[in-house]
Amino acid sequence: MPVPKWFVVARNEYRIRVNNIRRIRPYFPYLVIGFLAVYVTVLAPAFINFFIDDFLTFLLSQVAMAMVPIIMFLFFFYLVILPITYTLQGLQAGQVEIFLAAPVKPSDVLLGEFLGVVPFYAIVITVIAGFFTASLSPLGLDVFQMGIIVLVFVVTLLSALWIGTVIAALVRVRFAESARGRDIGKALSLVLALPMVAVMYAIMGGGLLDALGNPATSGLVRTVLSILPSTWSADLVLAFASNPGNISAVGFETLTRGGGLVLFFAAVLWLGKKAANRTYTIEPTTFIAAKAKPDGVFYRTIRSLGGGKSFGTLLVSVFKDYGRRLENLSRIAYVLGIFIMVNVFLVGGFTDLEGPLVMAQFLFPFLAVFLVGQVTIHGKESLFLYKKTPYGLGRFMKAKLVQGWLIAIPIATLITAISLILIPQTSTMSLLTYIALIAILVAGNVETALGLAFLNPQFSESVRAQMGGLMVNANIAMFASIGVFIGSMVILNWGFFNTLVLQNIVIWLLGFLFLYLGKKKLNRIE
Repeated sequence: MPVPKWFVVARNEYRIRVNNIRRIRPYFPYLVIGFLAVYVTVLAPAFINFFIDDFLTFLLSQVAMAMVPIIMFLFFFYLVILPITYTLQGLQAGQVEIFLAAPVKPSDVLLGEFLGVVPFYAIVITVIAGFFTASLSPLGLDVFQMGIIVLVFVVTLLSALWIGTVIAALVRVRFAESARGRDIGKALSLVLALPMVAVMYAIMGGGLLDALGNPATSGLVRTVLSILPSTWSADLVLAFASNPGNISAVGFETLTRGGGLVLFFAAVLWLGKKAANRTYTIEPTTFIAAKAKPDGVFYRTIRSLGGGKSFGTLLVSVFKDYGRRLENLSRIAYVLGIFIMVNVFLVGGFTDLEGPLVMAQFLFPFLAVFLVGQVTIHGKESLFLYKKTPYGLGRFMKAKLVQGWLIAIPIATLITAISLILIPQTSTMSLLTYIALIAILVAGNVETALGLAFLNPQFSESVRAQMGGLMVNANIAMFASIGVFIGSMVILNWGFFNTLVLQNIVIWLLGFLFLYLGKKKLNRIE
């Protein structure tokens, strides 16, 4: 009997991933298995014991009737967007080229890749299911109920993973046809997580829990989420929590909800294979060249701000390279979205000047790094072009610095101005003074971020490596800014005005030092 092709693909996919892990960390698989065993039997129950009474009270409350479906929906949504994000980032675009020479149907490739990664995602599912089973065990659930809960989690989350895998394959076909499409895909990969972040912030802030305490609001949420399979599994968890050790009391609901989940999984598997055969392609993608257009008013203004001549032309070139990548613009949108959500869900509005000024310490260093933190994304070859021209590297650094200022300062000024204007009884002098100090501070943050980017250049084509480098630099810039701020406020006991003045001086000097060291490092690169 011939072996199914999807099984061959799954086996190869699994072996490749395991070998890659063993090549880096030989004992990593065994450590993971040991950790999961200890987690399920020891760590999860011990962690639950700290708040078991409150958690059990929550499970039997009105809020839980809507909150548990929301939590399950977050898990479901996360596993849907995870493969989509990886594909949009281009991490899996070249993997299917292996099968070009083999008579393998697209559905076999897709199903094989899915089954090949299932053991790795099973780690996440085990952690989630272990937490819930450990939480419910004090209620007196029997082994049969525990087993059904674990099975429900597995079926629900694997359904989400398969849906995400199919959508990712279809999206790859749509966006991988052109350079513009790939750029759009990378931009979407970052902002896809914003809805989930918004729900998490709403839970952390307590506003969502208060709203769900209202039966009308709770009922509306349940009605909206009731069509999703994640809600079916949440209903089973709540039913078992209300009837521990008595599965016969919820036998009909167990049969309908559990059977519905199994049928849903089978249906999405079948539909996914059909969609893959019709739409998903493993043919090589084509490349479409972009057509340059004459400079408009915006770029002519940028050239004028750069003094015209050769530096103005270089500044325009740097701006065009940045603006044509939607991935860069999505990073700005992501930071602004985080800022808005923090203010709406966690802070709830400021009543004095200190609030917006403290928030600036966290937000604007990240904004600066996201603006100028990928100056080496084009690789060493691009830097060598500047190094071979007289003063080329220094002029390039200057152009990137000015470009960062022209974007970051207006954004930061606008955000700070809106935040301060909304505070009652803010004097015009205080408003203008703090806006000016924040604008100067942001300019120093851009200088620091650019210096860190040159000091820690990222030449890798891997999106995960690039984002990893960005986050390292962002945290360094943020802790440097916060460190000076806290040191001045707490240790020196200075006011906000003196603290911001000192912070500006230190951040600017630190940025100058990073730029100097970064330039020396790039000059040594061969």
